[in-house]
Amino acid sequence: MKRRNFISTLGMAPVMMSMPGINENFGRQTPQTSGMKLIDSHVHVVDNGKPLLQMMRELHEGYRICGFDAMCYAVNTGEGFHAIYRNMMAFVYKFLYPEHGYVFASLDYHIPGSNSPEWDFRRQAERLINIGADGFKMYEGKPNARKMCGNIPLNSQRYAGFYDLLEQRGITLALHLADPPDFWDKDKATAYQVASDWFFGDAAHSTYQEIYDECIDIIASRPRLRVLLPQFGYLLHNEIEELLRRYPNLYSDIASGGTFDHLDTESDAFRKIAMEFPNRLLFACSGVAADLAGANARRAQRMLEGINALELPEATVRAILSGNFMSLCPQKPVNTAALKEYAGLIKNNLNGFPAKPADQATVQRTMEVISFIEAI
Repeated sequence: MKRRNFISTLGMAPVMMSMPGINENFGRQTPQTSGMKLIDSHVHVVDNGKPLLQMMRELHEGYRICGFDAMCYAVNTGEGFHAIYRNMMAFVYKFLYPEHGYVFASLDYHIPGSNSPEWDFRRQAERLINIGADGFKMYEGKPNARKMCGNIPLNSQRYAGFYDLLEQRGITLALHLADPPDFWDKDKATAYQVASDWFFGDAAHSTYQEIYDECIDIIASRPRLRVLLPQFGYLLHNEIEELLRRYPNLYSDIASGGTFDHLDTESDAFRKIAMEFPNRLLFACSGVAADLAGANARRAQRMLEGINALELPEATVRAILSGNFMSLCPQKPVNTAALKEYAGLIKNNLNGFPAKPADQATVQRTMEVISFIEAI
């Protein structure tokens, strides 16, 4: 099947613009979306190594240049020890910019001592909800993260209490569904994929079908659990349509790099999904890129132009750009006392940790974030 880029699928022409000319409304320069509230529902925590507050100011300015009224950190702690401070860093941003930040927190696996009973998944979730988590992100569905987290099946009983809590509290779960099936195909793997640890066609990783089946089992067996598939779950458009029809508790963000890299049709396929499921799609754009004021601003512009080109009803556009996200995820304030307690727990578990030389930068950054939280 011919693969197409999400941008070209939506019929978007590249927008070339020099950064000095971009103003605060850069992400709104389209007739239909001008003035509409815009929330990026899927932003990864990035760290450029600069002093914490300087980095936060630069990130905030980058989101403003992109045209986002707010953004949601979909935290990924599953990549190893170097990711242990990401939940805290996301909450720090939300504390500094409370009207502009949301946090989908992530479960901890790599903090020293996090395999003890006090770190069980339900208890972790309760702690993070108390801090102010607006939702949760499970990157554990990505094969390499899953491997690093112990290869626990997503529908394992070990997660049952965690899922029960989210159902009871009405909290949304963003669940990463595997990766594109090509990532298991040794004949299609690129050198970049292999170097990035994104080739999964070996015995060390779970199969695509295993992860897919587990995800569907969670969605089907827990109809009160609101599940959000980032990037349409990398599914073909007819597959995501079928799942959306079958499961009313299923949602998706429209970030590029997912399903719309796989379409063999033009924009009519996306319009069909948007018209049938106007309240189940969420805008997402920037992902992991650190160049917020460059690549992401241009990407946001192209995505908005593509949405304009679909000539959707205004109510549908408003719902996709922000309304659906706000309905799913009412924003919670940061509970600074609970955040300090969490930071103290991590600090205590780090004390005496025999960090390897390669871990020293992570420990230092973690302590910088903790020191800021302690001083709030």
